[in-house]
Amino acid sequence: MIGSNLARYMRRILLSLTFPAVAAALALGQSAMHHRLTPSQARRIVVLVARHENIDLSDTHIELNSMDMGADFVPGFSSFIIIRESMTPGPDETLRRYAVNRRTGDVWEINLCTHYDFPELQRMQRTLAGQTPDETAQVAAQGRQLGCAQSRNAPAS
Repeated sequence: MIGSNLARYMRRILLSLTFPAVAAALALGQSAMHHRLTPSQARRIVVLVARHENIDLSDTHIELNSMDMGADFVPGFSSFIIIRESMTPGPDETLRRYAVNRRTGDVWEINLCTHYDFPELQRMQRTLAGQTPDETAQVAAQGRQLGCAQSRNAPAS
């Protein structure tokens, strides 16, 4: 055990002395791979997107709740639902169901198969997730994972 740890340590030292740029890239890649948004950070992203969609979360009849009760609603995503409580007898209205990719901060509206991308969201994704949103092919793969055969982008304004 000690020998294998020592060998790994020596390889890292040799690599960092020989190829500093490669060693730095490997270190960055490893930290980015392990970074995951917390539920609180994902919620902050959803609040931003809801505000972008003109949903007034300060309205006492509108609730934002997690759909991840005990287990992920969608693996790899933090999922939220926004409901408008009915003021008359009858069912409440589901306004949005959002899924936030825990690795990238990409946001989807699950029912509408809408992917969100606007400047303020991109800044928050860089701040919280430490990276920019995924490329087009990866976004399409996320859409398929969420059950969206056809996805659309939300207006950027």
